[in-house]
Amino acid sequence: MTAFRDARFRRLYVGDALSGFGDTALLLALGIWVKDLTGSNSAAGAVFLAMGLPVLFAPLAGRQIDRVRRKPLLMATNAIAGLAVLALLLVRTADHTWIIYGVAIVHGCVATVLMAGRNALLKDLLPDSDLGSANAAFGTLFGFTRILAPLVGSGIYAAFGGHLLALIDALTFLAAIIALATVRVVESPPERSGERFGTELLAGLRHIRSVPLLSQVTVVSAVAFGAVGFLEPIIFVVVEDGLHRPAAFFGVIVSVQGIGSIVAGFTGAWLLRRVGEARAIGGALIGLGVGCAALAVGATAVVLGGAVGIGLAVTWFSIGWNTLLQRHTPSRLLGRAFTTAGMLVTIPQTAAIGVAAALIVVVDHRLLLAVLSLVILLAGLRLLTHPKPAPEPVATDADPAPDGDAAADRDAASAGGPAADRDAVPGGVVPGRRE
Repeated sequence: MTAFRDARFRRLYVGDALSGFGDTALLLALGIWVKDLTGSNSAAGAVFLAMGLPVLFAPLAGRQIDRVRRKPLLMATNAIAGLAVLALLLVRTADHTWIIYGVAIVHGCVATVLMAGRNALLKDLLPDSDLGSANAAFGTLFGFTRILAPLVGSGIYAAFGGHLLALIDALTFLAAIIALATVRVVESPPERSGERFGTELLAGLRHIRSVPLLSQVTVVSAVAFGAVGFLEPIIFVVVEDGLHRPAAFFGVIVSVQGIGSIVAGFTGAWLLRRVGEARAIGGALIGLGVGCAALAVGATAVVLGGAVGIGLAVTWFSIGWNTLLQRHTPSRLLGRAFTTAGMLVTIPQTAAIGVAAALIVVVDHRLLLAVLSLVILLAGLRLLTHPKPAPEPVATDADPAPDGDAAADRDAASAGGPAADRDAVPGGVVPGRRE
């Protein structure tokens, strides 16, 4: 993976690995925690609904990401997240589940900023030719995290409860802050457009609509992930009623998904070179539909095989989606483009979680899985067979130095000062984590 030739990317990657591990271990345990406290599948599924609600305000976060420097923003956002998870130390009974939901909402806000900020920062950090490699590397990391973190998290939760997980997660956010502090990057300068608030806020939407390929991928993805939203509450029914396993087996399914994510991470950059981002996303959605259909079979081996397919498909989708937006969006519009596109895809998904939480009480989960799988398959087939033509990639406004810190210092010096001084210019934003 060519992105690893850059020492700055390696440090950013290590910091994200540490924080992602702790965060995944905790967040996947939140649903189990609520299930244990309340005994309700719907209440457990609502944790994921709470995580998705902040996407409604994503364009506001995108506007801020584009108005400030991204590295300091990412550091500050990690600090807020680390403090927020410590509130879980107060959870004792079912009456305290509102704290878990509150932390889930904060995590949704943090994840929006971190994800968009990191992807925007990568465009300034690396040349366009390395973006696919970088996104694939994060896909591989996501896979390893999904395998190890749920197992470790479930083990710690079973032995010591959720409080220790909260403390560990807070420490991993601190690790991410330290790693970001060591990364020198010449960021594209924040823009002061002078436009009205509403006009500036909707710039990401206007850009997506102006690029036919981005518009098509966003619409198709919104349809597909609207169907995926049904999966969040259904998965607990699959575990308990389909496989007759305890709720904690959910952690095993998530870990197995990591195997597919690892394979996707190692092959993602190659896939993009072979078929392009749009067809890679279409193929990923088809794989996602097949994987979801496998969950309806009441056999552990088949369900785990479907989980591997889902992990493969989701990671391929993420790699293609991130690279497509990065390559065809100006650097100082990336915050709004990523958050707007994410909002357009996540709103249907979040709404579907709420609908599914009600439907699983009266509708057989196998029927719901059949319907959502068909919708995802048709969406992927449309994008795979009829993608819009790709426009020319948009160059970054900054001048990335792929050879490491020395090159970064030379670039910064030629621009008028040391890299550290450039980082101190007012305005900055940070990316998040989670694919």
